[in-house]
Formats: sequence, structure tokens, C-alpha cells
Amino acid sequence: MTAILANRHYWQSFFGSMAVIVFVAAAIFAVGNNAVGKLVKSEMYNRGQNFANLLLGPEGYADAFLTGIARNPGSEDIIRKVADLANIDSYTIFDRHGKEVFRSKSERYGWLLRDKSGGVSTGDKLSPSIIAKTGFWQVVHDDGATNPSVIMPLIRNGKAIGYLSIVSDMIAERDHYEKTLARTYALIILIVIVATCVPFMLYQRRRRKIDEADARIQFLADHDNLTHLLNRRRMQELCDQLLFKIRATREEIAYLYVDLDDISEINDHYGQSRGDEVLRIVARRLSAGLAADDLAARIGPDDFAIIRRRIKDRREVVTLARAMHEAVSEAIEIDGQIVTPKISIGCAIAPHHGRSHSELVKHAEIAHFHHKGDSAKDLVFFKAEMDEAMHRRREIEARIKHAMDADGFELFYQPLVKGRDGTLVGFEALIRLRDEAGNLISPTEFIPIAEARGYIKAIGSWVIREATRQVAEWPEPLFVSVNLSAVQFEDGDLVEIIVNALKTAGLSGDRLEVEVVESLLLERSEMILDQLTTLKQLGISIDMDDFGTGYSSLGYLWRFPFDKLKIDQSFMRALDNGERNVKEIVATIITLAHQMKMKVTTEGVETEEQATFLASLGCDQLQGYFFGKPRPASETTEHFLVGHRGTDRFGDPLEIGSSERRIA
Repeated sequence: MTAILANRHYWQSFFGSMAVIVFVAAAIFAVGNNAVGKLVKSEMYNRGQNFANLLLGPEGYADAFLTGIARNPGSEDIIRKVADLANIDSYTIFDRHGKEVFRSKSERYGWLLRDKSGGVSTGDKLSPSIIAKTGFWQVVHDDGATNPSVIMPLIRNGKAIGYLSIVSDMIAERDHYEKTLARTYALIILIVIVATCVPFMLYQRRRRKIDEADARIQFLADHDNLTHLLNRRRMQELCDQLLFKIRATREEIAYLYVDLDDISEINDHYGQSRGDEVLRIVARRLSAGLAADDLAARIGPDDFAIIRRRIKDRREVVTLARAMHEAVSEAIEIDGQIVTPKISIGCAIAPHHGRSHSELVKHAEIAHFHHKGDSAKDLVFFKAEMDEAMHRRREIEARIKHAMDADGFELFYQPLVKGRDGTLVGFEALIRLRDEAGNLISPTEFIPIAEARGYIKAIGSWVIREATRQVAEWPEPLFVSVNLSAVQFEDGDLVEIIVNALKTAGLSGDRLEVEVVESLLLERSEMILDQLTTLKQLGISIDMDDFGTGYSSLGYLWRFPFDKLKIDQSFMRALDNGERNVKEIVATIITLAHQMKMKVTTEGVETEEQATFLASLGCDQLQGYFFGKPRPASETTEHFLVGHRGTDRFGDPLEIGSSERRIA
């Protein structure tokens, strides 16, 4: 609309200026024609007066024409020569009664009497009105097409003795006047045009710049500067307008919350400028597949919103989401490396999932979080029960923040014993978090949230410091085992953090074990393996956790010399369920590890039968509720370490918890 109004204003100004120029040109043309006529008349006045003065002179030329008696026989020839020199085409003399007495040329008999001496008299007479005029006067006739004529009295001693009429050849003079005036008028018109158009052009240029600046300001006010998509404010305004309209139209609209995964990792690895370029590419890919009346906006650092109108079937939204996944996931080359963007999509349908913009955003974002946990789908539609889960998630996130600020995390310790005799050898440190009522929150709930919100590195560093501090207070050679997250390897400072923790606690490296899962090595394996190698050189044991649950475990056993494999607890559950070949698989894993000079720990040991079976296979270490539940440090000291000696074995079962086997 702004462009249309600006264009209309431009043409109004243009045609207004043209109208002024045309009016000025027409006025100048009219004035010019009048001026030429006046110049011709003025020239005729002068010529008539000069010729009359010649006739009334002492030579008596006028008397010769009026009486026919000439003092000088050559008077007529002299007059004719003077007339020719003065560009007088013809002249006529009338007596005082207005009767023609001499005409130098006859138009009717020109073929017979062409400039013949004696002239001709046609008998014409002047009108009474002309003769009635008194004093000296001149009457000029000029039609602008033929030669002009002038008639005047011949006055001597105050009386008219006759009348003189001359026809003058003014073609050359008239042409000269017209050309001179035409050049003058052209110059004037040019000046007018310059005086009009130059300010007009300058005004239009300034106006255009102002309009462009206004349009740019409006664009920046409504759009994201990086991606040129709508910004959050403008998206909210347009969404509110649509929600108001659908109250009457009863149509449905789909609000899609699109999150670009791993953009922070791209920023950290390649730099902010490369991350911005990825955002621009993703924005172009998202908007390229949209319909003309769809809306697209960037509503967060790595969050986008898409609105599709007039939804008739949810399958249409699924198709749109699938197309967005396919478009966005095309590989991008950054500094010679390939990056494959991935997105998570949550969708809320109005009016079913919300009648306001804030409700739609909230519910679409909740659905998007569920899509992150179920990436096999193209998108996730909001459901009412998701709101409760999100409320729980926000509560846990608040507890995580509070725990980080107020040292609210706890470490519980679960014992590890030798498989052959039950001797206590160490503990695995397991982080715990309590809710406001003091009840424990499951790590399976708060750890993924901490990872998603970027808190896991700080939490992991605290676990390392606290675990090493605590085990330093316990007798040697007991060790502590801690789990490491992939995030802790990203910045390359993990080795420094662990070294500082050992130094602060006064602990040697052989009393610390770190556990990693095989998925950690799937990306950037060389960088991670380098850090693990350095830790191994410090005497720290490197353990592969949850062995047997991944698809590539064997491939990593020869790429990095692990010190220990931890058989996942799912094997013990399968053993209890009587599933086929479980015993053979466990035996094979233990044999394989021993062949590669690695120890084996089995998790999830909860019965004496399991412990006896594993001991028969030569499993090096056992861990599970049969030997002890995870406990706080104070309870661990009291329950497991009071009177502890290095040769102590686990004793008879005691009724502590559920089938818990106490270590004496």
C-alpha cells in the first residue's frame, strides 16, 4: 500500500509539473504571436512615416502624384527605387477626397502593368470613416499570412492633402522576428523546465529516499534482521488478527513451532558468523516451501514459527512438516566440513489448542519438546496431557537452577565388589536432586533437562570435584567412578578440570574411574579419544558403560584401549526372565574383554543366583542392589566403611531394603 501511495503521489506531482510547463509554453506562444504582430505594426508605422516624409519633402513628390505634374520627370522612378530599397512592395496615393490617384502595382493587372511608369488607377476610394479621421493617424492591416499594409494621411500645414497606403514585404522581417522570439521563448521554456523539473526531481529523489528509509524502518520493525523473516512481535500481531477472523470463518489454522537443533554446537565449533549463515540458509529453506498466505517468523535464537491457514486435514500439516525436514536436512558445507541441520517441530491447532497467540506458542513449544524425544515422527501435535508434563519439566528445571546456585545437588554412592570373593573395591558416584518436598527426582528426569538447557557441563564438573574430595576421605585403595557426558568433552578442558580436582583432593589418578558410553565416540571421535588417552596416562581407569546395548561397541574396543567394560543391567533382567542365549552372550563378553586385557563389571546384580553365575564366569566386579543401594556419603561411610578392611567380604544377607546384601 505504501508503494502504491508513493507511486500515485509521484505521478500526481509529475502531471502537475507538466501542466505548469504546458501552460507556460502556451502563454509564451500567445505572447510571442502578439509580440510579432506588434513588431510588424511598429515596422509598418516607421516605413509608412518615412515614405510619407519623402513624399511631402521639398522635392514635391506628393504633388506630382496628386496633380500629375512633376517638377522632375524622373520623380516616379526615384520613388519606386526608394520603395524597393525600403522593401515596400506597392504603394497607393489617394487625393484629399479619398479617391485613388496612383497605384504603383495592380494585383489584378500585374501581368500587364508590372511596375510600369505612370502606375495605374483603379478608381478605388477610401471609406468615409477613414476620411473622417482628423489629425495624424495610421491604420495597419496585418493578418499574419500576407504582406501587411498601412494607410495614413499626408498632412501639410496641418491639413490632409491626400492619403498614402503602402504594402510592405515583411516576410524576411517576420521570419527573423519569429525565429528570434522562438529562440528567446525556447530559452525561457528551458529555464522554466529547469526551474520546475530540477526542484521536482530533487524533491522526488529526497521523497524517494525518505520513502525508502520509512520502508526500511518499517521492514526492520516487522522483520528479523538476520533471516528477513517476520519477527516475534509482527508474528503475534498477524496471528492475533487471524485468530479474530476465524471466530467468524470457523476455519482452523496450524501454528508450527520449529526448533533448529545443535545450533549452539555449530556456533562453538565454527564461530558465530558461520552459525548465523546456517540460520539464514535454514530460514530460506523453510520459507521456500510455504504457500503464498503462509506466515513464517523467527521467534528465538534458533526457533522459528510457521502459520498455515485454512487447515482441512491434519495430514496436510504432516506433509508440510515432512517437506520442511527434507529441505532443511540437505547438507551444508562449512569450512570444508559437512553439517546436516536438523529440526524439531511441534504443532498446535487453533482454535482447539488455543484461542490466543500465547496459548498457541506455549502448546506448540510443548509439542516440540516431545518431538525432540521422538524424532522418528515428522512432527508432534499438542495433546492436553503434554501440558502437565511440561509443567513438571519446568518445575524440575527450576530445581536444577536452584541446586546450581545453592549447592543443592547430592552424590549417592553405590558399592562395587570383586566378583570372586565380594571384597569391596570402590563406589560409583551417582548424582541426586530433591524436589521442594525433599523427595528424590529420578536422574532419568532431570539429567536430560540439564543437558537440553546446557547445565550438564557445570554439573559434571561439580560431580568430579565432589567425588574426588569424598573418596580422598575414605581408605585406600578404594576408588570412585563417575559418569562423563559428551558435553564435557566439547570445550577440550576436561583433562584440566579433572587434574585440578585430583590436585585439590590430594588424590592419585588410580583412585578415579571415568565411565563413557559408546555413543560419545560417534562424532568427533579423534578429539574425544585424545582426551581419554591423556586421562589414561594419568592413571585414571577408562570404562565403557552400558556395553552391549549399542551397535558399534566392538568397533570401538580396538580404536581405544579401555580398561574396563560395564555390562548393562538389561542383561540381568533378561537372565531373570529366562530369555534365550543370555548366559552365552554374557560369557562371550567377559571372555572377549579378558582376551583384550580389560576388566568387566556387571550392573544390576540383584540376586545371589546372578552373583554366583557371574562369579563362575570370572566377572571381575559386580554392582547392584544385592550388594547395596546408592546412599549419601554419610550413610555410605556408616553402612559400608566402618571397620572396613581390604580383605572384607560381603556377609550373610540382611533385611536392609529389598534383598540388599551388606558388605561387612
